[in-house]
Amino acid sequence: MKFLNKIFMLILIFTLINFQKSFPINDGQTKKYVYLTFDDGPTCKNTPLLLDKLKELSLPATFFVVGKLVNENPEVLKRIVKENHSIGLHTMSHNKNKCYSSHENFIEENLELQKLLQKDFNVNTKIIRFPFGSQNSYLKMDKIFLDKLHKNNFKIYDWHIDTLDAINPQNSPETILQICKNQYKKRFENNKNLIILMHTNSNNINTINSLKLIKDYFLDLGYEFNTLNENTRELFYIK
Repeated sequence: MKFLNKIFMLILIFTLINFQKSFPINDGQTKKYVYLTFDDGPTCKNTPLLLDKLKELSLPATFFVVGKLVNENPEVLKRIVKENHSIGLHTMSHNKNKCYSSHENFIEENLELQKLLQKDFNVNTKIIRFPFGSQNSYLKMDKIFLDKLHKNNFKIYDWHIDTLDAINPQNSPETILQICKNQYKKRFENNKNLIILMHTNSNNINTINSLKLIKDYFLDLGYEFNTLNENTRELFYIK
């Protein structure tokens, strides 16, 4: 099963590379920004450790949270909010058979999560990320789907750089940094905005340990770190 998951993720990465971005990257922007984004939380152990490290390094981040985990770990979500990180929607279930059974089910899962965050945490967010990306193999985003999402005022954010920490969580911090460097140098050296995909699952300890290396590398290149919000230009791929 782990081997099949790795194959799927590699196919996904290749697919995303071959789709056109939906917007011009720089568009007159002067400053350069890196957006650290963490999917699949909040988890009870890893996310607090991650928050400790982000605080130590004075790094802002964006968390794309899963509704069922928000319900399981409300105090962790409260801490994310208190420490001024931004929150994005990542469905209620993260279950591919459920959330990707139709356009309407995907939208409803994110609306449900949006309402949960508003009601219990006073968080108002419109930013979303598709589990496995907008060109996943279950329900790819097309123009019709995109229009439906925009009618619900959602803003969509995929990523430029994938640290591969979902399929290879055992990679060392140095390897994670090298993966970032390789993808940056190959495709994104001219970008003034860089969204980095990371995860906060229970096995992502080395992701946390890579943050100092990633921070130093991109600061040396003249980037600042920032959080995604509804005013950030979208990043998605469309067939």
